[in-house]
Amino acid sequence: MSIPWLPREVSYRLHDRPHELVNVKTTYLLSTAAVAGFLSREDGKRPSWFNRARLMPVSALTPDLQEHLANACHVICMKVRHEVTNEPAAKGPVPPGKPATTWQAGLLCARVLFRALFAAAAAKAPASKKAVPALFMCSCEGLKQASQTLLTKVWREVQVQFTSKENKYRNMKSRPPWSFLEAHQYEVFAKACGFGVCDPSLVAPSSAGTKPASNLQDYLEEVLALRFAVDWLSASMEDAQEFLDQATKRAYKRPVLKAKAAPDPVSQQLAALKEKSVDSFAMMWTDDAELRGVASLAIRLMDGLEGPSAMLFAATFTGQMLLAMWTGVAPMLSHHAAMGIARIAESHAAMGLLPPPQLPEPDASTSRTAVFDRIAISYDRPSKDCEELVGALPRGVLGAIIKVQATFRGYVFRARYFSKTRAVAAYCKAVAWPELHPSLEGEAVEAPSDKDKKKKKQKTGMASTKVDAQALNQTIADFQPNVSKYLGGEPNKQAGSTMQAPASPSGRMGGTMGSTMGSTKGSMGATGGPPERNRAWPLPTADHRACADLFALYMYNLYRRKELTNMWSTLCGAYERGMDSYAELLNRNPALKPMLESIAAQLKRGSVVGYDKAFIAKHKKEDQSGSTRVKPVDADIFKKKQPDRSKMGETGQDFAAEDPMRGAAMSAGANSTMGMSMSGVKLTIGEEKKGTEYEITGEYLTNYLKEMDGDDSQFKDINPSVVPLSTGTSPQRLQPAESILRTEELSSKQNSPAGSRGGSGTATPTRSRPKLDVPFCLTKCKPIWLPIKAHRFAAYRAKVLQLLPQRVLQQYIDFEKQGQYAACIKLLESATPGSLNVLSPATMVTGKPLLVETVLQLIVGYSGLCLKNQQGSVAVKLITQVLDNMSLSLRDLHPGHRTVLEAYLFDTALSVCYYMPTDVTLSDRSESFFQQASERYLRLGHINRYCKCCLRAAAVLQNQGNKSEAEYYTQQALNKLSDAPVSSLLAICYHNLAVHTIVQHRVADSVAHVRSYVALLRQLPKLGNSWMQLLDNTQWLILKSQELWPTFQHQSGIRDTQVVDGVSRK
Repeated sequence: MSIPWLPREVSYRLHDRPHELVNVKTTYLLSTAAVAGFLSREDGKRPSWFNRARLMPVSALTPDLQEHLANACHVICMKVRHEVTNEPAAKGPVPPGKPATTWQAGLLCARVLFRALFAAAAAKAPASKKAVPALFMCSCEGLKQASQTLLTKVWREVQVQFTSKENKYRNMKSRPPWSFLEAHQYEVFAKACGFGVCDPSLVAPSSAGTKPASNLQDYLEEVLALRFAVDWLSASMEDAQEFLDQATKRAYKRPVLKAKAAPDPVSQQLAALKEKSVDSFAMMWTDDAELRGVASLAIRLMDGLEGPSAMLFAATFTGQMLLAMWTGVAPMLSHHAAMGIARIAESHAAMGLLPPPQLPEPDASTSRTAVFDRIAISYDRPSKDCEELVGALPRGVLGAIIKVQATFRGYVFRARYFSKTRAVAAYCKAVAWPELHPSLEGEAVEAPSDKDKKKKKQKTGMASTKVDAQALNQTIADFQPNVSKYLGGEPNKQAGSTMQAPASPSGRMGGTMGSTMGSTKGSMGATGGPPERNRAWPLPTADHRACADLFALYMYNLYRRKELTNMWSTLCGAYERGMDSYAELLNRNPALKPMLESIAAQLKRGSVVGYDKAFIAKHKKEDQSGSTRVKPVDADIFKKKQPDRSKMGETGQDFAAEDPMRGAAMSAGANSTMGMSMSGVKLTIGEEKKGTEYEITGEYLTNYLKEMDGDDSQFKDINPSVVPLSTGTSPQRLQPAESILRTEELSSKQNSPAGSRGGSGTATPTRSRPKLDVPFCLTKCKPIWLPIKAHRFAAYRAKVLQLLPQRVLQQYIDFEKQGQYAACIKLLESATPGSLNVLSPATMVTGKPLLVETVLQLIVGYSGLCLKNQQGSVAVKLITQVLDNMSLSLRDLHPGHRTVLEAYLFDTALSVCYYMPTDVTLSDRSESFFQQASERYLRLGHINRYCKCCLRAAAVLQNQGNKSEAEYYTQQALNKLSDAPVSSLLAICYHNLAVHTIVQHRVADSVAHVRSYVALLRQLPKLGNSWMQLLDNTQWLILKSQELWPTFQHQSGIRDTQVVDGVSRK
């Protein structure tokens, strides 16, 4: 890797002189240690990196050295973490010269520690002490260039992995494997920069880590860590350059600028300590006494290393201590990455361009990587417009632009690197390093100051000579400067002559014109003579620069025009989409048209009389007259209303004004009554346990994630948002009375024999509307069923089809079309890996746990298809056979994996019981299915899955007539969600509890539960209309039952408003 600011002679001696190679080896070893510390900062979470660096392993250290190293790393980590997690500005005003932000505080810690570690470790190598500052700058420059290159590659990889730029199925939630990131790290650090890092595809890590795959948070933390490394290494080079300047001045005995005397004694003592530490490169001065103590601790630990392998041990120590420093910085990087993710929307991923994570001010302004995302984008293929524009450039303009770029690169070199080059050259000259030849033993190197003194003595000892004024004037008159041809000078035409006659004004003008017109008349010489073969290419002149500036301005204006066009098209598209959405909204809800006309009239009036008079004055009048507002029509919700006003929207409006938790308070009577009715029933619910034996890690989890494409959702609890949100495509919500009437008419048509014969000649009499009374309302109150979904059914089916031989495949598909799914499972005995017939586990192949899960998931999907196609008996047979043979079929699975599948299969069997209530044998086992599934869900800690299972079991018991048990299981789910945040699952629990209580004639408890779930729905986003229709209907039925309850109570002879099962009326 080239170092642009290193003088050529210095780099030549370091590279080619054998006696200086020890310095290069020392720099290489310590730079590799720094790379190992950076790559290993997340060991434990991702695959380990430190064992893949070409360093001495930590296990080779003696136990006492390992203990000392662990203690020192702990101190370093705690110090850095304290600095990056405590805002300096929170302690009061920050004095000048001290870090003002956590980012700057972390940079200061990194600068002090790395400089101390590098100098202390280099002291263990047979390297020259005076070479350490320059070697430190070379190491920082190499690490900085590698970090900048890796930053560009990682950011481009972020745009590929987490956007739909190359794959439409990728988004912000993608989980790419760690191998993508490791490949870029190895390519940059090992192949491009030459650091000692092994190939991750060939050398296995010592630990696979706890995270099987990466995510957007990990990539953004990598980007921020690289930005931190670039800022840290740039600041470290500036510190080393300052030390070189001071050391050079001391070598030449020049006066060093001293700071003004401090007014207080404490500052004076700190200044005195700082002057004492000026000569030490290892001890960088800082006002933080704790940081100085940590640096001195690291130096003392390095000083204790002795022996021929001290340098190798020191490199390992350096890598581990820098790893501790990166561990301390990790909380700050994680915080900034989370803030960056919060700024990203799904639209960014759809457009294929994620915004970069931002640093807070003033760190964003002072960062050396402020525009890293633009640099990364510049490596992409140029746009079609740019290629067409460059192809249409006039002849000669592109060459002029290239010349201007060359001149600008020279300016950039001077602005960025000239000060470093001058400082390193002056320091190397002052300390006489690197040497052209190795110094002999006992040979003393003469200092530059001694040479200057010797020259002065020689000059004072010589006799003074008188200068001839005439000869001096002649010499001055005949002097002709020798200017290089690369700077515009003319080459000497006469070899051996060093003096030329003075050029005439016309000759000078001709030379200038020749230099100016060289780009267009390259065949002519500077003076009109024959062409010269070795003539240099003419330098860019003012004409070339003006042309290039004009072209750059032209391209910039084209870019601005394109951006403005994109902005205008985006605004127009948004306006059109907004108008289309609003038009659709008006079509769906005609009641909004009067409001729209009113707004249009106000806008029209405002354009005439002024918007302040049209709106502000009117609103003030309305506010003043607010005390005389008329009582709304639906204020009294429980009064009897006209038929045209019994709407769900009106019956549910007062619930927001009441306490949402009133349902819990009013359900106390429900619990007591339920306890009386359930006294003779013994129901056992499994205890909630979650042991480490059910945690799936290691190679088993890795293989599973490879098979599932990184999807581990089966081992995690589900989201409590079990009801889908509204998408705008759902059917329109109706008034509850109208919806219930339509459902009743549809069911009557399906049940009537004549309803299906529309072509018969006889007219079918229209069925009268049902009588609206309490028994009708109770029969229509049903709990909401939360179905269980087949997990990746399409993917599992495709995988099974790939395992079948070609001769069996067509037969398998034919059986599928005929609905003979048991025969399909029978054909799996001919699968390529072996028999996969889980219904016959005795002959099943062993050692293939993932394939067994694939077949079981396929059977679950087939059961759902049977229920959908009115083949309930086939579904019952399939699920019964699976449960009977499950203990042997799952013998090869991991205990945690087996527990998950068992709970899933028992839950599926419970769902089949719901859809097949007429199957007496299966219905008798429904309670056992629930007990088995719930016990495993609690053991896994899947609370939401457990609650859904309770609701399914309650629905099955409701169909079987066990109303008290159904209420008990629903109450169990509600108790588990007592401390959970608001969710649609909690609302469904309250809904089903309201149904279970109303069918037991407990109207007060049911109304309380209705109020609870209506209050929860107001706190949730808008749910799907089909689900909201069920909730509306239940609310209307229960409130209508409450309204008609006195009449029903009188007709039925019920004394109390509640009836307890098992207690006879007298």
